[in-house]
Amino acid sequence: MQTEHFAPEAQIPLSRLLAESRAPSTPLAQSSGHIISWGDFRLDVASLSSQIMEIGCGRWLLFTEDTYRFAVGLFAIWHAESIAVLPPNLGQQTLKELNYELQGVVTDCKLKLDNVPLLYPKAVLTHALQPDWKVLSQDQTKLEIFTSGTTGARKALNKTIANLESEVEEQEEVWGEKLAKTTVFSTVSHQHIYGLLFKVLWPLYAGRVFQNETLFSPEELVNKMNTDKSASLVSGPAHLKRMPELINLSDLRSRCSIIFSSGGPLSAETSSAFTETAGLTPYEILGSTETGGIAWRQQSTGTDADVWEAFRKVEVALESPLSLLKVRSPFFNELKNDGWFVTGDIAEMVEDNSFLLIGRGDRVVKIEEKRLSLADMEQRLGSHPMVETAKLFLREDPPVLQRRPPLAAVIVLSKSGIIELQQVKNRKIIVDLKLYLSASFDKILLPRSWKFVDRLPEDAQGKTSLADLRLC
Repeated sequence: MQTEHFAPEAQIPLSRLLAESRAPSTPLAQSSGHIISWGDFRLDVASLSSQIMEIGCGRWLLFTEDTYRFAVGLFAIWHAESIAVLPPNLGQQTLKELNYELQGVVTDCKLKLDNVPLLYPKAVLTHALQPDWKVLSQDQTKLEIFTSGTTGARKALNKTIANLESEVEEQEEVWGEKLAKTTVFSTVSHQHIYGLLFKVLWPLYAGRVFQNETLFSPEELVNKMNTDKSASLVSGPAHLKRMPELINLSDLRSRCSIIFSSGGPLSAETSSAFTETAGLTPYEILGSTETGGIAWRQQSTGTDADVWEAFRKVEVALESPLSLLKVRSPFFNELKNDGWFVTGDIAEMVEDNSFLLIGRGDRVVKIEEKRLSLADMEQRLGSHPMVETAKLFLREDPPVLQRRPPLAAVIVLSKSGIIELQQVKNRKIIVDLKLYLSASFDKILLPRSWKFVDRLPEDAQGKTSLADLRLC
């Protein structure tokens, strides 16, 4: 039985979302066929917000597995004149580091934090009354979020309502007509900037219904979509890459109207599989926690398949001498360099507002006075028939003394590579891979340590951090 589908409402800025709100019966989210309304949302936010204010305003840690509870927690914290702190993970060391000047925690998980009150984000108090909802301040810091740590240590970033509001308005301008009345399904976490924007804040702003659960299984995703008349998908390269092997992509053709991908480059092979079988070419979003969205592209067979088009509110330029892409937009706060943020991407401008990505400037290392692009060597390894995926990294930060940096490789073998590994020792495969690389790279540049794994360590966004690689 199909779930009744509802048209999106008129957009409401995030700062005025509860001050204006929508009719109480208007659908907001769906979970296992059950519709959660805007009336439910207002009651739950009011209840939690009053509990937060009783304990004290300030920094509140927010982590939930449930997307609706996350939305309740986020707006309750904001309307309690507090800052929502989104931890990058639930590791005890991470929680310990974040537990400074922390008023409390909003969570639906079992967390261990000393001397900090924990609140559950959906525990309606019978005496809770609807407050006189205020318009949220647009210029005050309301969100503390962390970089993924793919190129080094994580760092905290502050976001204002104005930053987030501006970005979801841009998304609606670009894709609003294509999404139309779709229900938003997702395979990514709402705890990170991409999921936060595309899975939670944009649907709330535009009045679209979002699916409450994060659907990691492709089979479950398709089954859930089949209960809805029209769907859109927010996903990432890691999930999209695995889908063609696990489901018939043609099943998406009649249900899904648009697919988004972010968190890393989507291979041309994966993009082509969705185009040819599902009739859907994913929209790839280039961005970061620091910058928010920068640009988008759709891969095709044309000459512009690799060209990224910057969002209309985003200025892009190149920083000499490495031609690093630099960005300026209302999606982030950069007080230095006249508002410009210099990324680690080496780029080539095509037109005023579009560009090609050449590689990562921060992934070029120096070994024995020779420069090595880690991305180039990874790509070369990935073309070997025994290798499915390869990641290269320095086991230690570059030393002050001029000793050789400890370059390491983590390898996910292909099916043929796994068969080979069952027949020979690791050492034989390493010798073969080194020989293969030596045809393109100086021997002094080859990895000194090798590790074979079933899959790369990934966070909820499908990203592999430097810290996680060093633990392999």
